[in-house]
Amino acid sequence: MALSPDLQNSSDLPAGNRAGWVIVALTLLMQTVSSGLGFYNMSVYINRLAVELAVSLADISFAVSLFFVVGGVAGLYVADLLRVWSVRKVVIVGALVSGISVGLVGFADTLWQVYLLFSLFGVGNAGISIVISTTLITRWFPGPERSMALAIASTGLSLGGFLITPISAYSMNALGLDLTMHGLGAFLIVTVVPIALFLRFPNAATGAAESAEAQQQQSETLAADLAAALRSRFYVLLALAYVLIMASQVGGIAHLYSRVELLGGFGMAAMAVQALSIASIGGRFFGGWLVSRIPIRWFALGNLLLQSVGMALIALAPNGVVGVIAAAVFGLSVGNLLMTQPLWLAERFPVDIYPQLFARANAISVLGVAVGPFCLGWVFDILGSYTFAYVGALVTSLVAFVVVWVASADSHNTST
Repeated sequence: MALSPDLQNSSDLPAGNRAGWVIVALTLLMQTVSSGLGFYNMSVYINRLAVELAVSLADISFAVSLFFVVGGVAGLYVADLLRVWSVRKVVIVGALVSGISVGLVGFADTLWQVYLLFSLFGVGNAGISIVISTTLITRWFPGPERSMALAIASTGLSLGGFLITPISAYSMNALGLDLTMHGLGAFLIVTVVPIALFLRFPNAATGAAESAEAQQQQSETLAADLAAALRSRFYVLLALAYVLIMASQVGGIAHLYSRVELLGGFGMAAMAVQALSIASIGGRFFGGWLVSRIPIRWFALGNLLLQSVGMALIALAPNGVVGVIAAAVFGLSVGNLLMTQPLWLAERFPVDIYPQLFARANAISVLGVAVGPFCLGWVFDILGSYTFAYVGALVTSLVAFVVVWVASADSHNTST
């Protein structure tokens, strides 16, 4: 298989370069839009669609689960497409599919239509989100600057919640679901497509063409490395841990708006999402500095404990003010846990197999992403209380702590 020009001779780039930091800024902007509309906004979608369609939280939460599951599977194909397509082509197609799907949600009047559109949204979002962004960063920054570059770029994951979610919630209340969704879909397209025009992997313009025999040999080597990595104890257990981590984290985020709205109303709910986002941004910048100075094992375990504390506080919050504070505590761990998996994989395995390796890990973790929002909604429907739902998320996070401890036991003396 012929390699994409973007991928030829892209692994020998020296760290600390101007073009690389431009890519960091572009991926930050792209992730701000993709996460704002496709991650943090899910709590707003759940809240409004349940009312508009007169369905249960569990039913509408399944649409969110479809978004994440389908997106995770699509990410596997995105990783393969990056070997034959330019990164800008992948992102443009992803932006168009995502934007059109989001816009059409405004016309949906049945549950199956929402399921279909959220599935298509997941396919498109796979081409503009974390697989693309982390692959770009790991290739542009092969050295010690990678952790800070990844921390800055992934700040967009939190900025999306801080900037886009409150505006979306306000628009839902002021303009209604249909006009808001049309506007969000158009916004996604007109922001991400121009960004895509400037994205590339390093040395795309100077990479020398390789012979068919050399490309075949390289493909066979990469396939062998990938198979060995996928069978490793560390990879298998880390993938399992992230199923649990994401079930707890995404379930908690998806229902945060509804949880705090019950405690303190619409204003407090929007403030809680903002507090989570702001804390995630601050936590990620500190984490990007800290993870280059301590073993990544302790960094991961510490953030898992912090996530567990956040879940406990949200579960027991007696009013909206405490709910906002609890959301901030929870937010301190969110960005760092999202950053830890790609950073750890890029450290432990060859960078040339990173896109396929991370795409598979991401697809596996999507099982947790899908189950989390649905299970919290199901517990709320059955028991009529978010306290028990968030206690379940707390227990899941603690189990993940144990799995990460076991997975990384062979590397406890390894620092980043």
